[in-house]
Amino acid sequence: MTVNRTHRRTQYRLIYESLLKNPRINIKDIASVLGVNRNAASKILREAFDQGFVLKPQIRKRSYVNLKEYIYFVNCSYPFDSYRQYSTNNDVVYHAVMDGFANFWLVSYKKIDIDGAIAIHGPRSDYLVAYAPDHSWETAMQIMRDKVRKFNPEHYEPQSLIKTRFDETIEWDSEDEILYGEFKYDVRKPLTPVMKKHLISGQKIYAWLKRLPQCCTIFPRFFPLSIAGYDPYLFMFETAYEDFIIDLFSELPTSSLFFKIGNTLFLYGNVDRSSLRKVGIDMSDVSQLHIPLLVDHLLKKGILQNESHAIIAYHWRKDL
Repeated sequence: MTVNRTHRRTQYRLIYESLLKNPRINIKDIASVLGVNRNAASKILREAFDQGFVLKPQIRKRSYVNLKEYIYFVNCSYPFDSYRQYSTNNDVVYHAVMDGFANFWLVSYKKIDIDGAIAIHGPRSDYLVAYAPDHSWETAMQIMRDKVRKFNPEHYEPQSLIKTRFDETIEWDSEDEILYGEFKYDVRKPLTPVMKKHLISGQKIYAWLKRLPQCCTIFPRFFPLSIAGYDPYLFMFETAYEDFIIDLFSELPTSSLFFKIGNTLFLYGNVDRSSLRKVGIDMSDVSQLHIPLLVDHLLKKGILQNESHAIIAYHWRKDL
């Protein structure tokens, strides 16, 4: 890697760190953090977003009664047909075709009847998006192996890192819902076009942004090699030590996203390809399959009762 590219990646991380503190940070302040002028800062920020090193800050509803979402993991006979079917259903906000413990993933505002064998379904918890540590994949694997080796269940204290709010409601009106759709995948979107499009006052939007942390999880995500350099996987864990598992997989240098359905923990993560699957002619050496080896250790120590995973083939997300 050239010195220039290394420096640019350092700048991308500084952008990520800045967005964590303030998702709508002014470009002038980003320029100050990077030590460049405003035009240069705008260019670097655009590169970070366009090339997938940093994802624009997004929002997801918390799990209040009146903001509840339902998740389904299903084995469909013809997943591509299901994919096309739900592309026009506005109650479905996200769906994906996968290869693994299920072949179809669907997120809906309502309970729905879906064809196929349901692997697991239910209302989801809040999302928890981990900070992406500033270390290499190899360093992450070493830290994770050490944590597993040192783990003592007698010293484990649950922290309830993932919240559920199924018995709570929060103020949320039709304009809130419109604003959620507008800003869901980009909290940094300019306000004026939204005001003009929906005839919503600036006062309302600023008040909405101020209380957004109460209603939604707000997060950018970071990928040291850009998002295209990793494979998207969904892991399903059964464990009595979920906070340890969250802490453990939060060591990955890509931003890990966690949620729960009932007592089952899920991790949506972008994984270094060589750490999970072997390609090539010589398939005998599995020493670089870091995650399967780690999971095997977790299972043998009784930290995990079960683990399954799937790779995401393609998905559709709606601004709803």
